[in-house]
Amino acid sequence: DEARILQLQNCADDKLLKLLDGTVAALSRDEAPALAAALRLATGLRDACKQTLASHPVYRELTAPTQPQTSISPTGGTSYLEVPRAGEPSLAEYIQHMREATDGQVPLLHMREKSESNQWTYSPQLSEEYYRGLAELAAAGTSYAGATALVTGCGRGSIGAEIVCALLMGGARVVATTSSYSRKTMLFFEDLYRRYGARGSELVVVPFNQGSAQDVAALVEYVLGTTGGGLGSRLDYVFPFAAVSDIGSLVTNLGSRSELAQRVILTNVMRLLGAIKAAKERTRRTTRPSLVVLPLSPNHGTIGGDGLYGECKIALETTFNRWASEGWKGHLSIAGAVIGWTRGTGLMAGNNIAAQGIEALGVRTFSTREMALNILALLHPPLVDCAHRAPVWADLGGGMESIGDLGATLKRVRAAIDQDSATRSLMAREDALRHIR
Repeated sequence: DEARILQLQNCADDKLLKLLDGTVAALSRDEAPALAAALRLATGLRDACKQTLASHPVYRELTAPTQPQTSISPTGGTSYLEVPRAGEPSLAEYIQHMREATDGQVPLLHMREKSESNQWTYSPQLSEEYYRGLAELAAAGTSYAGATALVTGCGRGSIGAEIVCALLMGGARVVATTSSYSRKTMLFFEDLYRRYGARGSELVVVPFNQGSAQDVAALVEYVLGTTGGGLGSRLDYVFPFAAVSDIGSLVTNLGSRSELAQRVILTNVMRLLGAIKAAKERTRRTTRPSLVVLPLSPNHGTIGGDGLYGECKIALETTFNRWASEGWKGHLSIAGAVIGWTRGTGLMAGNNIAAQGIEALGVRTFSTREMALNILALLHPPLVDCAHRAPVWADLGGGMESIGDLGATLKRVRAAIDQDSATRSLMAREDALRHIR
C-alpha cells in the first residue's frame, strides 16, 4: 500500500486532485457506515497527493529483502523460490548488514580509493558516504527530475530494467535500448512506464544492437544530437549494461559467439564512451560530464566456461586510468561497480538453484532489485562530485571474492543438490515398490 501511495504522489497533478476531491465529496454525502472506510482512504490519498504536488517525484525503495531457497521434494523434485530474508524485515536491516565487516576485513558493500602505490584500497570515508546515499533511497528517497539517463541491457528480469523503473519513479527521462524491437517488447516497456512513470518522467525506447559500431554511433547522435529528430539531451547518466551470455565456451572452443560477447561487453562499450566524449567536444559541452556506471565483475575467470567474459571485465578497469591519460574530464566521469552474484539475470539465472548453498559459505547474493538499489546509491550527489574529480570504485560483490575457486565450489554445490535429489528419488521408488509388494 505504501508503494502504491508513493506512485500516486509521484503522478499527482491538478486533474488527479479534482478526481479525488469529487470522490471525497460524493462519499461525504452518503452516511452509510459501510462507506466510512472508503471515505477515510479517499481523504488520505487526496491529502497525501496534495502535499507533494509542488515537489519533484522521488524514487524510494520500499520492497523487503529476499533470499534464495532451494527445496527438494520427497520424490526428488527440485524447486527454487525467492522468500523473505530472515532477519531483514526491511531495508534498514539490509543496509546495516551490508555495512558490517566480514571476518574483520571490509563490508560486503564498500567503496575503494586509489592509494599512493596506485592500488585500489578500502576507503572508510567514501564508504560512509555511499551508505548515506543508500539510506536516503530507503528513507526520504531521491529525485532525478530534469536528468536524462541512457540504459542499455534493460530487458525483462535484468538489473537494467530495475534501474529504469527507479529512474522513472524519480522523474527522469530515460532512453532505454532493446535489441528486440517487437510488439511484445514494446508492451513490456509500456507496462513498465504505466507502473513506474511519474510526473515529468519520459521513457524513450529505441532499437539498438550493442554489437554494432554503426548502432553505437547512431544512438549517441540520436541522444545528444539536435538535428534530424535528435533529443538534444545533456545526458547525465549512462548505464552500458548490455551483455551476451556465452555459457559453455572454454579456451579450447572460443568461437564467433565469444567474439560477439567481447564486442558487446567491452569493445563497443569503449566505442560508446568515445562517441559520447567526441559529441560533447563538438558541441563544447564541458560543464556537465556524463556519469558512466561501468558494470565490472569479481568473476575474472573464476567460474570458467564463460568465454571471454572475465577478460572483458578486467579490460574495462583500464577506464580508471584512461580517464586521466586520455583527457575525459569535463566530458565523462567514471563510477566502476563490481557487481556481485545477482539472482535471476540472463547471465546467472541458471545458477539460481545453487545460490542458497553459496550463501552458506558466507557470500551474499542479491535480487535484481537489491543490486539496482546498490548501484543507484552511486548517484548520491557527494559521490557524483567525487567521480567528477576522479573515478570512483564501488565493490558490490557481497564477499564473492572470498571464494578463491568459485568454479569448483559451484560444481560441488550443484553436485550435492543433484545427489540429494537422486537419493530422494530412489528412496521414493523403493517405497512405491514395497507398497506394491
